[in-house]
Amino acid sequence: MTDRINVEVEVRAAVDGPMLRGVILAEGRAARGGRAELFAPGAVCWPADGIAILAEHRGRELARVLPTREANGEIRIETRATDDIRRAVDVDGRRFLSVEFFAHRETLTAAGVREIERATVDAAA
Repeated sequence: MTDRINVEVEVRAAVDGPMLRGVILAEGRAARGGRAELFAPGAVCWPADGIAILAEHRGRELARVLPTREANGEIRIETRATDDIRRAVDVDGRRFLSVEFFAHRETLTAAGVREIERATVDAAA
């Protein structure tokens, strides 16, 4: 089963041209949008060639990016903003990616929170 979590991104100017940047997950913090869900610290992994940035779920791949994990648990992306990405963010006003992941191991806490202990993120749309 593939799950989705919405996260905010933006297109920012850079020396090499516009870049898509943002935090796609924050391990150890509750998910946005009121979901009773969190990723345990160190739970997230991704394929060696990175994650696909898709036009829509099961859609065309617009970019591929290797995420980075910050010391505070944030999983960040940064990649060149293609014309399609810029149009989606700047023109259509899309500010969220729906992150697709496969939970390898998870538990439900006594408080009813889904804690993902190991997951592979392979795409975001």
